[in-house]
Amino acid sequence: MPVQVLPTQSAPPKPKGRVDILTDVPADVAEEFRVIYRSAFDPLMTKAPARQWLTDDELMHEMSDPAVLKFVARAGEDDEIVALAFMSTDLSTVPWISEPYFAHRYPDHYARNAIFYFGALLVRPERQGGPWAKYLLDHIFYYVAERRGIGAFDCCGFNVDTVALPELIVRASHRLIHLDLQLLDQQTYYAGVVDGFK
Repeated sequence: MPVQVLPTQSAPPKPKGRVDILTDVPADVAEEFRVIYRSAFDPLMTKAPARQWLTDDELMHEMSDPAVLKFVARAGEDDEIVALAFMSTDLSTVPWISEPYFAHRYPDHYARNAIFYFGALLVRPERQGGPWAKYLLDHIFYYVAERRGIGAFDCCGFNVDTVALPELIVRASHRLIHLDLQLLDQQTYYAGVVDGFK
């Protein structure tokens, strides 16, 4: 499938680079970011009882699925790819969520195909701590705002309580968009530890 750059009506301020919005990424780039994805998400394996990551096969499918937009940040004259974020434009591609729930809760947005499910944001380790995560977030905010859409995501208790991911997203959005972050649900996992008979 050829790489397709999707147009946007406006663009946030740029650091020394650019962001392309693609429906497909080359296999070598997908493989590089698979390694970055693993290093970012593998630590969550022991932080939450529900799986918080995509398998390698699932991730590689996302990288080629045209319903999943890839925001690809490039830096410098050589256009080095330094960061990547992805979100689905089709809720049916996210197997762990209930598409009927979103259709019922947000019928107008659903009818307009304006509900976008955020997958991940990855920055090369040597570029972390710089402007790239915020730069990609800005582009995602612009994309969703241009469409008066909804950006949805999920995160485990560790990412809520320790990483404070929802708060980070709200703070990052203030300069650019009007955002009402709504808590949709919480799921609690239990384990009944049985220590023999009474």
